[in-house]
This record gives sequence, structure tokens and C-alpha cells, in this order.
Amino acid sequence: MSEIQKVGEYGLENSTEGMYARTTNGILGIIVNANSDELINGPEIEVNERIYCVERDSIKDIKENIIDLIEVGDYVNGKYVYKITAGCIYFKGYAHENKSILWIQSIVTKEQFKSIEYKVGE
Repeated sequence: MSEIQKVGEYGLENSTEGMYARTTNGILGIIVNANSDELINGPEIEVNERIYCVERDSIKDIKENIIDLIEVGDYVNGKYVYKITAGCIYFKGYAHENKSILWIQSIVTKEQFKSIEYKVGE
């Protein structure tokens, strides 16, 4: 039996391949290779048809459904997410009552948005 390597509370064994991951710097993608490089000791994540090798410690969360990785402050389909409950995602101007059937075309995480932010006059 192989030893399960842990990242925080997440074991990145082959069973995580095909699941979605969110990193601490806001990258969202699908795990395509759970144990890609022993030097980096992290998985390969596919984002927009590109493969990224991320450090194991940078993984913030892993879920089977990308909807479960959305956080307050993210933009989904161009709409700002200001509240999330068990079954509902609240966007500025309206709420999507059944988040399990939300059609996602794009997600910009709050971390990605912050990285391109330009503040005037500080």
C-alpha cells in the first residue's frame, strides 16, 4: 500500500485527478497529474488548455465541482459574488437560487483581480 502524501488536510493521491483545485494565489483548474514532479512535489493543474505545475503547499482547496471553489469576492460570468450560502450564490443585482445548476463560462478569482489592480493616488 502506498503512503498518502498530504497537503494540509488534502491527500493528493491519484484519486484527486479530475477534481478541481484552487491555489492560494487564486488559480482555479483541474488536476491532470496528482504527483507530477518529486522536486516540486505538487500536482499539474490544467487552466485554459495550459498545464501548470504548482507547489503542494499552495493548494487551498480541492473539490469535485468547480462551483464549490467559488468564494466571496470572485467574479463569475462577469458578476461580482458578494454572498454564498449552502444552495445559493448571491451576485450584485440578483441571486442564483440553485447553485448546482449554475452555468459557468468564466471565473476571475479575487486573488487574480487583486494582482492586476492599479490604485491611483496612494
